[in-house]
Amino acid sequence: MIEVNKDKVKEMGELLKHLDLKFNVFPKIKKAGSREEAERTLTLLFYVDAICHQTRKFEGYVDDKHLKGWDYLFACFERKLKEDADFINVDRMRKITGTQLGEILMGSGERYYERAYLLRNAAIILKRDFSGSVMKINEISEGFIKREDGKGMHDLMRRFKAYSDPLGKKIFLFLNFTKKVGFWEIRDPENLWTPVDYHLERVSLRIGLVDIDKKTFDKLSKGKKVPLTFDIKLREKIGGSVKEVSNISRIPIENLDQLFWSLGRSLCLREGPFCDGRDMENCTLKDITGIPCKNKCIFSSKCSAYKDPGRKALKESNIYTIYY
Repeated sequence: MIEVNKDKVKEMGELLKHLDLKFNVFPKIKKAGSREEAERTLTLLFYVDAICHQTRKFEGYVDDKHLKGWDYLFACFERKLKEDADFINVDRMRKITGTQLGEILMGSGERYYERAYLLRNAAIILKRDFSGSVMKINEISEGFIKREDGKGMHDLMRRFKAYSDPLGKKIFLFLNFTKKVGFWEIRDPENLWTPVDYHLERVSLRIGLVDIDKKTFDKLSKGKKVPLTFDIKLREKIGGSVKEVSNISRIPIENLDQLFWSLGRSLCLREGPFCDGRDMENCTLKDITGIPCKNKCIFSSKCSAYKDPGRKALKESNIYTIYY
């Protein structure tokens, strides 16, 4: 049993509505000054996003800065682009090998050959269907995420193997990037949805945005493997609940996603939450919301896990996936 807890969703929406949060979403991504710059940045992001799944093992120093996960992937690709301006050209990317990708990522992480395949597939389809330009996706869709004729951005991007998640995590993350970069039209923003990844899944479970039965609770708490079909159902319920929190709080979904994501990265860790805060040098939560990690969690008054120690053991699904 997986059900949205409507009361908790409303509580969270009302709480967030009255908080004065200073969002700085995607702080490492800059707004483009021209269409040419936007295409270059979005092409880079398109490829990084394509391989941004299960990134816990990606970590290291890039230009003397210690980074992990998404930040590490993006920094490595950005550094490569500075060294080699043609790196993201479709004719180059459609030939990339696992060995070459491993070199770009400086030996950190895993599953290089799988990720290289996703990059090759992305480049091949980008050339075949979109004249080698990510901007063509926006052009063909006429700025619509969903269209009845199947030419909305969501359906167009699902042609890429990396973006084939039924719930569109990578698609909606990419669309959130486009809002930051600019020169990309979204005419139906009501169809933006939650890019549900493992951080957002964990945080939502602990807060109590969804209710689960005891058997499911035990499986997730103990980190037991679950079927992909179950995970999709769970993420669908969580994504819907967070979208409703966004509607109630009037916080744009890309901002709310970044809040939950940064909280999961900084305080609500897989190993256990730091509900009362902790001192840390690199605080993603502060970078994105202005809230220091040393402060008590802003959700503590409404979070189910804050009052129920047993719920603190809840973790995201233990699965093998390319979706997130």
